[in-house]
Amino acid sequence: MKKRKGYLYLSFNTGGKYNVFDSRFMLGIIDTLSEVEKIREPHFLVIRGENGNFGAGADIKELLKASSDKEYAKVFFGHMRDLFVKMLTVNKVTIGLVEGVAYGASMELLLALDIVIAKTGTRFAAPGGKLGVFPPVLVSIGPYLLGARASRKLAMLGEELDTAKAKEVGLIDYDTENLESGLMEVLNRLKLMSPTSLVRMRKLILLSLVPHLDKAFEELATQVVTDEAREGISSFFSKTSPSWSSIGFS
Repeated sequence: MKKRKGYLYLSFNTGGKYNVFDSRFMLGIIDTLSEVEKIREPHFLVIRGENGNFGAGADIKELLKASSDKEYAKVFFGHMRDLFVKMLTVNKVTIGLVEGVAYGASMELLLALDIVIAKTGTRFAAPGGKLGVFPPVLVSIGPYLLGARASRKLAMLGEELDTAKAKEVGLIDYDTENLESGLMEVLNRLKLMSPTSLVRMRKLILLSLVPHLDKAFEELATQVVTDEAREGISSFFSKTSPSWSSIGFS
């Protein structure tokens, strides 16, 4: 994390081309946000993934381990739940800079941010159902933020969206060719507002959503150890199709 003129800048890199939600990343972000809360000023926190990608979602290797170990599943998804709660309740106005891909849990993280600026060409998807799991944040607080129908469609079809479609459903706020200039434009608008008023606004808007996460993550920890989840995750590694996708209709 760096302190820039007027805002805090948090970038993350989990190694490799795509940033993933692994245990190390989640615990690291939680600790960093705890440190952020101790900083009185500035009141703006900018979050960005490195390597040209915001993130590819949950680490598939850890999902595989969770699918065969119920206790590990509870711990893994407990960390994920804690990260989202921390992001929803942090005492800063949060702005996401998104590019490349934002899939799965990485896409869901956008729901916990106040303003999202995406680079044109960014791709978004919540394909958890194709693996036999589901996007817990999207199905629990997504209906309150995006609307019930948009959230159902995103979760139940798992289709990829471009920036135009993501903006249409409310997943992002701005679509830009240059993230840095887009950020400056948003910050210059925000600075017209009282910083402490903004922080209180986000608290009042988002705090009521936190209880909805608990049930969703509890259900996910149960779903990931089902036969379908084990098959779906294993199919991802073997680059084959799970059995349920071969059902014919007439």
